[in-house]
Amino acid sequence: MQNAVAIQLDMPKPVAEALLASLRAELRRAINEHWYEDRYRTVPDEVRTRRILDDFPALAGHKRTIGALQAALVAPRKAVQ
Repeated sequence: MQNAVAIQLDMPKPVAEALLASLRAELRRAINEHWYEDRYRTVPDEVRTRRILDDFPALAGHKRTIGALQAALVAPRKAVQ
């Protein structure tokens, strides 16, 4: 990815889980808000979400952050020596 920005966050698992739930709810609300707009009315349901994410980069960022949080929450933690 060209001009990518990498970040690393360390947070307690309960905080990460709460953030994940919040981001999911916000993304769901935002997608629903745009779903029935006239500009997407002719877009087939199976590609409508992708089109909305393409048109709203902040929502695409939400989706990527959700994926990173999910992966971090299921990944085994390294033992501290």
